[in-house]
Formats: sequence, structure tokens, C-alpha cells
Amino acid sequence: MQVSVEKTGDLERRMTVQVPGDDIASEVASRLDELRRQVRLKGFRPGKVPLNVVRQRYGKQVREEVIGKVMETSLQEAIGQEKMRVAGVSRLEPSSGLELEGDFEFVAELEVFPELPDIDVSGFSFERPVAEVAESDVDDMIDTLREQRREWEEVDRPAEIGDRVHLSYVADADGERVPEAGHHELAPTLGKMPSFPDLEAALLGTGAGESKSVELTFPDDYRYPSLAGKTATLELTTNKVEASDLPEVDDEFAALFGIEGGVEQLRKDVRKNLERELRQGVANRLKSAVTDKLGEHFSDVKLPRSSILQEARQMAQQYAQQSGQEQMPPVEQFMGPAEKRLRLGLVMGELARRNEITIDQDKVRAKLEEIAETYEDPNQIIEIYRADERLMDQVENIVLEEQVLDLILDQAEVTDKSMSFKEALDT
Repeated sequence: MQVSVEKTGDLERRMTVQVPGDDIASEVASRLDELRRQVRLKGFRPGKVPLNVVRQRYGKQVREEVIGKVMETSLQEAIGQEKMRVAGVSRLEPSSGLELEGDFEFVAELEVFPELPDIDVSGFSFERPVAEVAESDVDDMIDTLREQRREWEEVDRPAEIGDRVHLSYVADADGERVPEAGHHELAPTLGKMPSFPDLEAALLGTGAGESKSVELTFPDDYRYPSLAGKTATLELTTNKVEASDLPEVDDEFAALFGIEGGVEQLRKDVRKNLERELRQGVANRLKSAVTDKLGEHFSDVKLPRSSILQEARQMAQQYAQQSGQEQMPPVEQFMGPAEKRLRLGLVMGELARRNEITIDQDKVRAKLEEIAETYEDPNQIIEIYRADERLMDQVENIVLEEQVLDLILDQAEVTDKSMSFKEALDT
């Protein structure tokens, strides 16, 4: 097999491959002989059809099939022979006739990945957050749990701070009725409306069954676009006022979360969860800093458009699935993020290759246990993962990425920076 490669662009290549005609002729003859023993033709006993009859009837089809297969296999052999890192094949077709005897030649138009320059991260500098979970952080989380367990009861009095007010309204925005039919409903908690103070002021002191007309300016991020950022006149009605008390933090409260051992065990479990969240938060901050630096440092590296497009399609499909959309959004919206992700993956993969980093199975086991410990039955989750090759691939990819990040941090300048728990998680 003879191979020649021509550079047609920064990342474009034209490969010409010549395959000995004897190889094709031998494969065609073998296929026809096999077909002769299988085919059934009128006037001939099974397995006794003359080879020249089979060749006359099926020869062209068989040759085309053989050549198609030869082009695929020969292309892969040629890519390996030339040690090319191919991103995609845009064209693959014969350059000589399919019916011609003798050597066969075909042409492939390829896109290749770029050759990266030296990857020296010793000049990079990063800040590593150093934080601990304080007792006040545990208290804050328990307060959040108490909020989640509030029990509301309807009250027959004007609304006060801390009450939940159920209301319905119709708005007149620029002469347009919103909504066009019916009414919108809300159930805000007074005292917890920093982005909508005008509405909170209008609801204070109102009672069930009371209606009023007020002019309000809606927040820019209001959930209904027809009202977001606009000033409108509202006809609103208070339907119900509810009050509540926070539950006491006692053994009964701990039992609500399936915790045996009372308040002391509750605090231990909360601390353990916060410490896990802190570890993940610190890791995420470092990862974000490292990946941003790598993306910036290698921003001028050109990437194959076919690979960017493929990555963008996958991101668009994933977005549609996660958001429950039946129709995939335009791929063009994801080209920028796709290029960033592809560039990062290329650099990280090259770092792993050049430093001969292989997946540490001990770290895979530790990562799997870390994932599983957030579930009620960790052993069952581990079994589910180990039985699913796709899930295990995901875990191994995470571990390999973490190993590369560790390599970068070992070689770069890293300075510890003391932070509170909340500061460390504020990304």
C-alpha cells in the first residue's frame, strides 16, 4: 500500500492511498466463490451455479462492496502508518474507476488535530482556598432545615412580616392585559422579597378577601417576560394569609430526617455533609482557575471545525434532553462553549499523554465510594456503577482529569488563601 499526504490548510490534509489490484481481485474472487455456494438460480442445482454466471450477475455489486470495505480499512491503516491524529473525514472516494483492473487508488480529505507546543505550567500561579466548617455554618444549615419543615396555618388577621400571602392579580402594562385571560397567582413570604419591595409593601396589612389597585415596577428577571422590568397597574386580591412557627431542634426534629441519635448525631451528619461540600467546592474553584488559565494560554491553537461542530451538536442535544425540549436548539449557540471544551480536553489529554499518566484504580475506587456515600444505600450504588460500563467510564474520566489537575498544581505556584466556608463556596 502506497500513501501520500498533502497539506491543504492549517488542519486540512488530502491523503492519496494506492492499494495493490491483486489484493482486491483476490477478495472479489473469494466473495464470488462464497456467493456461488449460497445463491439459488433457476436452472441450477443449489451450490452448482457456474462461477462465470455468478460473476456476470453479481460481479459489479461484489466489487463495489469490496472496494468500499477496502477504502475504510486501508484508510485506517494509512492513518496509523502516517501517525496522524485525525479529527474527521470530510470526503472519501475513489480516484480510479471501480471497474478498472490493476492497482486501486482513492482519496480522503481529512481534518487533523493540531500539534501542541510545549506545555509548561510552571509559570502559572493559583490561589488555593483554605477553609473549615465552623459551628455557625452547622447552625445555618440546621436553620435551613427548619425552614424546610415549616408548617403553615391560615390566620384571620392582616398580613405581617413572616407571613405567607396567597394572592391573585391582573396587570395593565402599557394598555395590555396580563394575562390575557384569567389571572396570575403568587404566594410570597413577607420579609423575604428583596427584589420586589413594592409588592411587599402593598401586601403588608392586607387581609383575606381584600382587593386593591396598586402601581408596581417588576424586577428585570421576573418570571413573566411580558412584565419583566415594566411598571404596571395591578388589581390584586389577597386570598389567604398564613403564619407559621419554626420547629424546635430536638430529637423529634432529627428523626424527621431519618437520623437516630438525636440532635448530637444530626449536627455530626450536617457537619460531615458540609465538609464534603467544602471539599468539592474548593476542588471546583481550583479546577475552574486551572481550566481558565489553560484556555487563555492556548487560545490561539486552531481546532478542527468538524470536531467543534460535533461537540456543539452533543451539547445542544444534551441541553434539549435536560430541559425537556422536543426540538434541539440551534447548534450555532453552542459553538463557542464547544470550542472551549474541546480545546481544554485536547490540552488535558496531551498533558496526560506526555506525562504518561494512567488512571489510578485506587482513586477510581475512592471516587466511587465518595459518589455512593451521598445515597441511603452506598453499596447498592457501587454495584449499579460497577455493572454499567458507561457509568464506570464517567468515573474514570473524572479521576483522570483530577490526576492531570494535580500534576498542574504540583508544577505551578500555589498559594494558600484563608477563607470562610461561605467564601470558599462562593463561585
